[in-house]
Amino acid sequence: MPQWTLFENDFKLIDHVLDELLQRTNALSAHLIDRSGQVITSSGRVDDFDVTSFASLAAADFTANAELAQLLGESSVDAVVNEGRSRSVYSRLLADRVILSVVFDKRSTLGLVRIRSRRGAETLDEVFRALFEKVGIAETPQDSFEAAPEFAAAAANEVDALFGE
Repeated sequence: MPQWTLFENDFKLIDHVLDELLQRTNALSAHLIDRSGQVITSSGRVDDFDVTSFASLAAADFTANAELAQLLGESSVDAVVNEGRSRSVYSRLLADRVILSVVFDKRSTLGLVRIRSRRGAETLDEVFRALFEKVGIAETPQDSFEAAPEFAAAAANEVDALFGE
């Protein structure tokens, strides 16, 4: 269990963001997982696999990929993708300690999930950072590595325009 709890207003906002994310992406489910592997909350279709095991493995996968990134000279990893034949998972880190994992099938695409997850992830990141500040466990934000921030921003805007964001 995470060493912090959600306040009712935070939980309502998180639930709304996850529901909207599922609608906008045609994803099957969305999960918020503590970096320790504990489920914070889930939304969508969660009855056809073990969410507890999923959370533990997703957190371990994210940690392993962060270690790989360091070996390759990157300071952090922002997202991890697992592509399967029938279902795939897109995961990204929020507030340095929460993982958002979106499970999707062939009714959606990785590009759509990635792009449409951005807005929800930004909102959720703010909610969790404020929550961690309230309960006194906020960390000093670490600068993320970007070799060319202007290029990254321009590319993100182009992709947003492509998908009608």
